[in-house]
Amino acid sequence: MRATLKALSIIFSYPDSDLAELINSRGELVEALSKEDPEAARLIGELLDRLAGMEADVTYVSVFEAPAKCSLYAHEYIMRNKQEELGRFLLELKGIYRIHGVDVPLKKEIPDFLPVMLEFLALLYDVKREEASRFARKYLKKWIPELRECLEKNNSPYSLAARALERVVESIASTR
Repeated sequence: MRATLKALSIIFSYPDSDLAELINSRGELVEALSKEDPEAARLIGELLDRLAGMEADVTYVSVFEAPAKCSLYAHEYIMRNKQEELGRFLLELKGIYRIHGVDVPLKKEIPDFLPVMLEFLALLYDVKREEASRFARKYLKKWIPELRECLEKNNSPYSLAARALERVVESIASTR
């Protein structure tokens, strides 16, 4: 699942040269990802096909920024009506990353930004599957369906990536 998580991290990040590389090599990427989860690979391939014919940055901004219709921050879903606990939640995540040797520079991004969480999960999955499963259950599984629903409601092509992510997170979360 590592390669699928890495691809999804790039997809949910602001479009840059890494996304352009995924789009340009989408045939090979889908073939490689199919070894991890064929349906997730198909969904990612379909998204990349659609993004190839669009201005990816405009599509991204229209749903995730200016103003955001759907959020890529876990706290927007998990901490709804619990804003007083937000600081503790973010410190908890940062502490988990630090325990595993990952430092998230807060000036660049806060710890609950989906691409950061996916990068961490990809690293953890390779070395500590049981801990990766716990992380997926506690920090991703509960809110990814809401993100997918929001993207579907807004007719965003990113709903394809959210569907792929939901499959992958469910699979990792169920690993014991």
